[in-house]
Amino acid sequence: PSVSISLWPSSSQPSPGCLLCSVMDFYPAESQLRWFQGQQELSGHVVATDLVPSGDW
Repeated sequence: PSVSISLWPSSSQPSPGCLLCSVMDFYPAESQLRWFQGQQELSGHVVATDLVPSGDW
C-alpha cells in the first residue's frame, strides 16, 4: 500500500488543522484504518469516506 498523511489546511494557517490520511494500492478492500494517540485509539472527530475503486478518482 501507499500511505500519505498531511495537515489540512496547510500548517501556514493559524488555527488547528486536521490530519488527512490517504491510502492507495491496497488489498483486500476490507482493510481497516484507525488513528491512535500514543496507546489510545481515537474515535471522536474521525471521518471516513467510502472506498473509491482504482481509476475512479
